[in-house]
Amino acid sequence: MNLLVTSAGRRVKVIQYFKQSLSKIKGNVIATDCDINAPALYFADKFEIVPRINENNYISILLNLCKKHNIKGIVSLIDPELELLAENRSKFEEQGIVLILSPLEMVKFSFDKQQTYDYLCELGIPGVPTYSDINLVLSLLNEGKLNYPLVIKPGKGSASIGLNIVNDEVELLNIFNREDDLIVQPFFKDKEFGIDVYIDMLSGDLVDLFIKEKINMRAGETDKSVSVKNIEIESLVKDLISKTNFTGPIDIDCFEYDGGYYISEINPRFGGGYPHACEMGCNFMEYIVNNLNEIENSPYDGFKYNSGYIMMKYDDVKIIKKPLEF
Repeated sequence: MNLLVTSAGRRVKVIQYFKQSLSKIKGNVIATDCDINAPALYFADKFEIVPRINENNYISILLNLCKKHNIKGIVSLIDPELELLAENRSKFEEQGIVLILSPLEMVKFSFDKQQTYDYLCELGIPGVPTYSDINLVLSLLNEGKLNYPLVIKPGKGSASIGLNIVNDEVELLNIFNREDDLIVQPFFKDKEFGIDVYIDMLSGDLVDLFIKEKINMRAGETDKSVSVKNIEIESLVKDLISKTNFTGPIDIDCFEYDGGYYISEINPRFGGGYPHACEMGCNFMEYIVNNLNEIENSPYDGFKYNSGYIMMKYDDVKIIKKPLEF
């Protein structure tokens, strides 16, 4: 069984975890990226350089690579590619290739932060209030129903790119006057948590979840975190999964504010802080291998890890001979 990991970028640990799981069944990890200097490529069993995802022939190239390497499943590691793959799911399924990815409707609402909040409201699940209408924001501020500081960020962004915290109307209007497609949220951040979740791709049941309190962020990813067991967050996640159609790995951001818990974002992919979960025994790669072998994983039956363990990311280097294509 061979797995294709697309847009591998810097996600070395994800590649290594997949290699560990697939080595047990003599499978290989094939990684792709548009940049020959993407570090994760050089930790896979094999790699391929592909065009950017917005090129017209991108999907056809992936399909050809799947034939070339006898690929059984595909995992993408970046948000912008998820919807593209989900839209073309049938083309991969025709070749017997499984997208390790939630259905298209789940991917779409997750990528749009306003839609995420609106959908959570429909489901009766607490989310961080989100507004894309500046006039509504100004009205709520005038009525005292919204207060500074406010978080401003792109409505379809990722990795905290373009995120701003504003403290008055001048800053707020300046940002809205120079940028489009923004959303506004109150600063709900007594504590911030990341939850790594796996939903079985065959049964649709919740299989595992790992909760970490974020200690430090860098470039939009969790840089330091501590494992926690939180019954309220566990119940919140269970409620979300029971009311939606997510499958495979998802990453949830959640804030604690004034004694309550609110979902901020849902990313239908491996989160940047996933290594913490895997090192603590929540091995999503094993669950994926089972599902690709048509084996259902056992339903979730409670926390399987210990609390109070800190993850600290650090820099490392990989030295290779300069590729001819450089």
